[in-house]
Amino acid sequence: MKNVNYTFKAIIIAILYWLMDSAIHGLVYSEEGFEFIPSELNELFMRITIVVLLIAFGMYADRQTKAMLKKEKEKRIIFNATVSSTQHILNNLLNQMQFFKMKADESNVFDENITDLYEQSIEEGKELVEKLSTVEELSEENIKASVHLKMDK
Repeated sequence: MKNVNYTFKAIIIAILYWLMDSAIHGLVYSEEGFEFIPSELNELFMRITIVVLLIAFGMYADRQTKAMLKKEKEKRIIFNATVSSTQHILNNLLNQMQFFKMKADESNVFDENITDLYEQSIEEGKELVEKLSTVEELSEENIKASVHLKMDK
């Protein structure tokens, strides 16, 4: 979408329209000769109006596309900053949880099943943050899907 130039395409379409309309008037309406620029003032204004509208629409489409791409880029920057901050917070939390696990292991407070569950929770947290950071298409559904797959188990 970044490389699409609607103004250029609209100009091409406008030129083709002008040529086709000239040809139609010469062939279908059996007017004398091929008039690239019509001698009738009304016909000239009609063609100019349509050409201007086509080109204006191309310019409008280009402006809207650029605005949409800018919003998409801003959304991506905000998402990446949020995920990066979340990773930092969760990494700190996971490191603290590892410290508590080491202390629990030293004192043999928990049985082996609880310790395994604890380790799985830490690993799952790491995996979910990693999946969240790899979301390509930013949409609510994709973001939720990136973390719900593991959470729904």
